[in-house]
Amino acid sequence: MNDLVLKYGGVAGLKKLVETFYERVCKERGLMHYFFSVPLVQIMADQLTYPHYIMRKPDIDYRTSPKQTGVKEIRIALHVFEDVIKLLYVVLSDAKVHRNDAPRMASHIIELVEETRSRAADTKKAFYKPAEITTDALLTFYRSQTIEAKLDETTGEIRTMVMQGLSYPMSTVFNERESSIHLIARAKAKESVEVNDVQPIVMAASTKVPPIHFSTYADENGITIFEGRYQVATKYGVPKRLLQRVTNHFTWRFEEAFKVDEQELLINVVAPPKNRGYDKI
Repeated sequence: MNDLVLKYGGVAGLKKLVETFYERVCKERGLMHYFFSVPLVQIMADQLTYPHYIMRKPDIDYRTSPKQTGVKEIRIALHVFEDVIKLLYVVLSDAKVHRNDAPRMASHIIELVEETRSRAADTKKAFYKPAEITTDALLTFYRSQTIEAKLDETTGEIRTMVMQGLSYPMSTVFNERESSIHLIARAKAKESVEVNDVQPIVMAASTKVPPIHFSTYADENGITIFEGRYQVATKYGVPKRLLQRVTNHFTWRFEEAFKVDEQELLINVVAPPKNRGYDKI
C-alpha cells in the first residue's frame, strides 16, 4: 500500500496511525488482550519492513471487513475482533483517511499485525534469518508444503506447479546480490502472435493488477511471452507465513491478468477447456 502511505503523510504518517491504533486498543479493557505480549516496537518494525509481502488485492475484496489470518492459537472471539477493526476505522477516520482508501489501508495494517501476533506465539521456527535465505532453502520451503518444485540449474529458477494454494505455474529466483526474491509467471502467446500484439495486454494488465510488473518479449525460439514479475526484500529476514501468502497471491493476481486478454491471444495453461461438447461439471 505504498501509494496510500505516500498519500497520508509517508512513513511518519503510517507510524502515527499504527501507534495510535495500538494505544487505543490497549486502553480498552475488552480489547487489550489483542496485543497481549506483543510490543509496539515489533508491530511497528513489521509494518515498515514487510509491506511488500502483502500484495494489493482486487478492489472488490476490500468490500468486506478484514479477517483474522493469524495462527489459531492467537485468534480471539469474532465479536472482539470486529470491535478491534471498528476501532482501527475510527483511527483512520480521525487521521482524515478517505473512506474509499480506509478499507485497503485497514486490511494491509491488520494482515501484518496478525503476522506479528502469530510470530509471538510460535513454538516452531517460522522465520528465515537473512543469512538462511538461499535457493536451496526456498526449494525446501516449497517442498515442505508438498508443492512440486524443481530447480533449473541453467537459469537458477525454482519452478513450481499448481497446487497447495498456487493457482498458476510460477518460477522463483533468489537474487543474493540484491537480497531479494523474484516471483515470475509466464504465458506463451498463440502461434503467429507477435510482441506488438501483446503490448496492449501488458498495458491493460499493468492497470488492472498494479502490484505486478508485466512485460512481453520473444524467447530464444521466437515465441512471444507474456511475463509478470514481483519481488520482495530478504535483507531483514523472511517470515515463512508471509512468504507463503505472497507466493499464493502472486499466482492469483497473475491469473487475474488474463481477464484483459479479450482476444485470447495468450495461452492460459490452467484455463478450463472449451467446446468439449458436454456440460461443465
